Order: sequence, then structure tokens, then C-alpha cells
Amino acid sequence: MEAHSLDERIHHPMQYPLVRCPACGSSDLDAVVEDVMEDVHFLCGDCNRCWNIELGSVKRVAPAACFGCPERDRCERAYAVDRHRNTES
Repeated sequence: MEAHSLDERIHHPMQYPLVRCPACGSSDLDAVVEDVMEDVHFLCGDCNRCWNIELGSVKRVAPAACFGCPERDRCERAYAVDRHRNTES
């Protein structure tokens, strides 16, 4: 039987569906509400990448889609860095 960390046991999937950031593995995730569409996304406090969970799938959120998000600036900076890295490859 596999051992689970304390934060994995505390955050039941129905209460907090994302325990770790898919990009950096941090457990410092904050639920943020995008006001216009009333979507809930999960922003990593360590790498500033934002994630959407829908139908059991986790996808990176493009900040251009988050018109009313109070954390959009943080997400945009991380997204720009990642896009720049991808174009250099």
C-alpha cells in the first residue's frame, strides 16, 4: 500500500481537486475565481502557473482567457516566460 503525504490526505479530491502543481510539484496552490466567467482556477504560489480542472483533465490556463482574475498579472508573467522558452527551443 502506498503512503500518502499529510496534505494529500487533508485535501480530499472533491474539496480540493489539485494537490500538487503539474509543472513544479508545489503544494502551494490557491483557488482563484475569474469574476467574469465565474471559473475557479488553481494558481501555484511557487511558479505562478495557473491550472483549470475540467472533466478530470488538468490544463494550463492562458491568461488572456481570464478577464476578471485578480491574479492575472502573476500568471501573465509566468506564461510569457514559458512562451519565450518554447520559442528558443
